[in-house]
Amino acid sequence: MIVNKPASADLIEGQTDEGDFGIRYAEADDILNWLVSGYSPTALVDRGFDAKKVEIVRKRLAGTHWKRKLPTVAMLSQTGIGESYLRPVDY
Repeated sequence: MIVNKPASADLIEGQTDEGDFGIRYAEADDILNWLVSGYSPTALVDRGFDAKKVEIVRKRLAGTHWKRKLPTVAMLSQTGIGESYLRPVDY
């Protein structure tokens, strides 16, 4: 059985994730695609996107940049001290 229900944390009756976000996911995905492709918010507004929606996605992208960076880890071994002592995890 497939349930057609909007994404929600179900904390409040009638609450939806898109409603909290302030933009439909399909629109946000389109804007996000352009932003990560290197287009500026100004260029997206010039392409016809709503400035407020572009700013919502830009802020969310900027606020979660740390999630896309690999952590730095210490190599624990007798030979770990040196150039490769602190390096991003690459697995």
